[in-house]
Amino acid sequence: CSAATAASMLPAVSVIPVMADASKVVSIGNDLTDAQKKTMMRYFGIENDKSVQQITVTNKDEISHLSSYIPLEQIGTRTVSCAYIKPTESGGIRVRTANLQYVTANMIASILADLGIKNCEVVYDCPFQVSGTGALTGIIMAYETATGETIDQAKKDIATQEVIVTKDLAKDIGNVQAEYVINQAKVEAVQNNISDKQEIQNTVTN
Repeated sequence: CSAATAASMLPAVSVIPVMADASKVVSIGNDLTDAQKKTMMRYFGIENDKSVQQITVTNKDEISHLSSYIPLEQIGTRTVSCAYIKPTESGGIRVRTANLQYVTANMIASILADLGIKNCEVVYDCPFQVSGTGALTGIIMAYETATGETIDQAKKDIATQEVIVTKDLAKDIGNVQAEYVINQAKVEAVQNNISDKQEIQNTVTN
């Protein structure tokens, strides 16, 4: 597993409040077998936890959320990755991943920050190596279920586009450097309260 906390330090322009009664939610890929689903619940440590809400993410959900930005061949035709999210009142965004090839822990943390989320614990996994797009869809659906809040569609679109930009950049300089460049540009733009389009472009170019 890899852990990511750095992105939780990104300043959020607007924040979705985490209420004390926000619930824990697990999203399960629809195309896993019953045995694989049980394995995932054991891995998350919630097999017998009746307080955890469970939602199912289908390939149709993935296509609906991601097809405008991620190639269909990357999304695939089956949804098998899973995500467990526990909203917290402090501690920032903490992410652990396993068996995900396309999305990384840092990318997930950064995306959650883009959505205005400040504090939560997230675990992404699958019984075998997958891209992780199902979990990416699931975490957004799970957070909305956990908090009872609907995340603004524009924020979802921007967060998804960030994944594409980061992965494209990573082809040339690697995941770690790509994630650093993207995060640093966002930090500078927000901390300096940059709103002019050309100034933002200059920040990104630098």
